[in-house]
Amino acid sequence: MDTTTLATLATATAMALASQSDMSGYMWLLVLGFVIAFVLAFSVGANDVANSFGTAVGSGVVTLRQACILATIFETVGSVLLGAKVSETIRQGIIDVQMYNGSEHVLMAGSISAMCGSAVWQLAASFLKLPISGTHCIVGATIGFSMVARGHQGVKWMELLRIVASWFLSPVLSGIMSGILFYFVRKFILNKANPVPNGLRALPVFYAITMGINLFSIMFTGAPMLGFDRLPWWGTLCISLACAVVTALVVWFVVCPRLKKKIKQEIAAAPCETPLMEKNSSKPAPAEQPSSPEPHMPPADSQKVAFKLGGSEETDLDNSDIETKDLDIANGLNGTVGPMMITDPHSGRSHTIHKDSGLYKDLLHKLHMAKVGDCIGDSDTEERPIRRNNSYTSYTMAIYGIQGDPKYKDVDGSGLQRRSRVDSYSSYSSAVSSGSAAQDGSVTQEAGGDLALEEDELEVDQPAVSLLFQFLQILTACFGSFAHGGNDVSNAIGPLVALWLLYESGSVVSNAPTPIWLLLYGGVGICAGLWVWGRRVIQTMGKDLTPITPSSGFSIELASAITVVVASNIGLPVSTTHCKVGSVVSVGWLRSRKSVDWRLFRNIFIAWFVTVPISGLISAAIMALFIYVVL
Repeated sequence: MDTTTLATLATATAMALASQSDMSGYMWLLVLGFVIAFVLAFSVGANDVANSFGTAVGSGVVTLRQACILATIFETVGSVLLGAKVSETIRQGIIDVQMYNGSEHVLMAGSISAMCGSAVWQLAASFLKLPISGTHCIVGATIGFSMVARGHQGVKWMELLRIVASWFLSPVLSGIMSGILFYFVRKFILNKANPVPNGLRALPVFYAITMGINLFSIMFTGAPMLGFDRLPWWGTLCISLACAVVTALVVWFVVCPRLKKKIKQEIAAAPCETPLMEKNSSKPAPAEQPSSPEPHMPPADSQKVAFKLGGSEETDLDNSDIETKDLDIANGLNGTVGPMMITDPHSGRSHTIHKDSGLYKDLLHKLHMAKVGDCIGDSDTEERPIRRNNSYTSYTMAIYGIQGDPKYKDVDGSGLQRRSRVDSYSSYSSAVSSGSAAQDGSVTQEAGGDLALEEDELEVDQPAVSLLFQFLQILTACFGSFAHGGNDVSNAIGPLVALWLLYESGSVVSNAPTPIWLLLYGGVGICAGLWVWGRRVIQTMGKDLTPITPSSGFSIELASAITVVVASNIGLPVSTTHCKVGSVVSVGWLRSRKSVDWRLFRNIFIAWFVTVPISGLISAAIMALFIYVVL
């Protein structure tokens, strides 16, 4: 009996040593894998970390440097504390690893190929400033090498279908959730004459929801390092609710009184800085000037008016590549003799024009026609357009009238001049410079003072509102960064963990825990990518896609976090990146119909669509090189 047992142990030991000896010949694959894994972690940091701090940077709550510092701390801590389950990424993920028994070196080569395919496409997307899903990258790359190594039989196609579904489910669900949340924030806080009282009342609720949702998301991952894997679901729920209640009480009794005091101090320190007070401030009427034969002109100022110059036959400048130009017409309209300057904002080049040049007359004609068109239908006015290419004096008199003209005098005793809407230089310039680009052959006119004012107010939160939502947005971003470090570190070093365990155990099936130093290695690579190249995608998420304010940024962060937690626990396939982009677009569209860059959103969606096939093709090409040339 003892002899048999000893023989069995000797055989097992010999087999283990033989297996280890066989894998030692592939040490170069392990070294190469470590190098490529760092590049992959770098690409994840350059692209995916923008999900956490992009909106915070865009709203101005934190600077880019501050965002990088906070993300470095929370990404690293999250990757170490929450990332202990990353070894399951390949071994129990999109492919059937049992098909690689006896050919473990092929799976090692496949892991390297997957990391290469994912890293190359994520770096390309970061260069193009397009946020994509790191999970979809690594899944597509894994499918690519598996198709080359074992054919279509080694792929779990249902996982691929779930990914395709997430392209549509993630942005739609998160967009709806963010839209609902921002609607209530705007209705009950932002649109109030005094938003501070309602904002302070809602603050404990917002903090409680933020703390509860994020804590539940972190604990529900079951991180072994923190012992969360031993907690039942109801224990996780109770702890999250208790922390949320405690947070709400602390905010109500400690944070809210201090915020209220700080807001009062800032308002008292700057009572006359709001645009409304500046606009309503009374100014002494200027002394009446004696009559003169010169036409009445508005005072010169430095405002610039944007015109679109396509199709003007009188222009003597080649503007085939120029869409808009900035023209300072204040001096010219006030009779100043001398050349005028227009600047191409794209090339920065300046061109000199004269008052009687074709280009200048063309612009004055557009102003004149806009005024006449605005007066059509008014029976008391007899405005008629003058012919094109008239003199400078004729145009200015037609646009602004002649001083002392009876039709611009007080007609009802109210002290108000009876003039057509948008018929002065200041009104034209404010309408054009604050509005969108002018249409071809026309100038931008005000659609109405109230509408323009409303759209301006949607762009910027009041200072008091910004104070209410600033720390909330920072807190949500830090939570998101912490969770991202734990979850998405698998995209960076999941294949490396599989590679390491394959080399150590010589088996495709291993239950060995993930080494902490590997998690730290991935976290360092992610932070390096954020510092070096993260600003590109952060700019897309925080500024280019749509303007972000603290209130809208908080709505985006919280709603997308809720969507990810709820959808993941009920089995719906969602992507963190897709959820965040969907929230940004939804809230931006609610704030202003024209504030979303739909062309950029189209490019982002196309990038999502091609992520799996492109990363898969790159991985397949490298795997084919390994199988047919190297191995």
